[in-house]
Amino acid sequence: MKKFLLKPLLKGSLVVFPVIITIWVIWSLVTWIDGLGRKTLEPFLLDHLIFPGAGLIVVIAILLAVGLLFQFNYINWIFSQVEKYLMKFPLVKTVYSAMKDLAGMFDNKQNKDQQVVLVNMQNSGLGYLVGMITNTQLPSAVNNQQAHKLVAVYLPMSYMVGGYTILIEKEKVKPVDWSFEEAMRFALTAGVSQKPEDFAEKIMQKS
Repeated sequence: MKKFLLKPLLKGSLVVFPVIITIWVIWSLVTWIDGLGRKTLEPFLLDHLIFPGAGLIVVIAILLAVGLLFQFNYINWIFSQVEKYLMKFPLVKTVYSAMKDLAGMFDNKQNKDQQVVLVNMQNSGLGYLVGMITNTQLPSAVNNQQAHKLVAVYLPMSYMVGGYTILIEKEKVKPVDWSFEEAMRFALTAGVSQKPEDFAEKIMQKS
């Protein structure tokens, strides 16, 4: 009886758990954005006019307006001049550049240029690590010290937000026919999300 109940209980948990976590993450994000937008409205509207969800509408409207404005070349030019001025401040430059690069990871146009690779770590007894080439044009001060050209490869960590960025010889990485999204999902879920036959097929395509 115990085994009979345990199996469907485990099955139900595996089905419900990711659904609950997904709903919780989305709900928390939406609630936070709504709260941020409502604080923006408070100086301009009476409390009884600020309904639940009004903040979310405001944030979406602002983002939409900004996106529409930046379709004009002169707006982009003005913003680039402001960026150049801000980059003169060391702390601002460090934080802003990092945040801009992080946001760029979600840009499909930029992701298309990032090659997913397998990093050969067999000499260290680790086999292969899944990574993404993030930069092939490293500063000359780095490459001039090496006999072979180096590339920057980002190695995401499973079930974590962090990862490692390594500089490795280009000959030691093996291109894989994966999209940026597929590689991130594979690494972050420790390979659980990828079917074995799909993995083998795409590896063999590059062999």
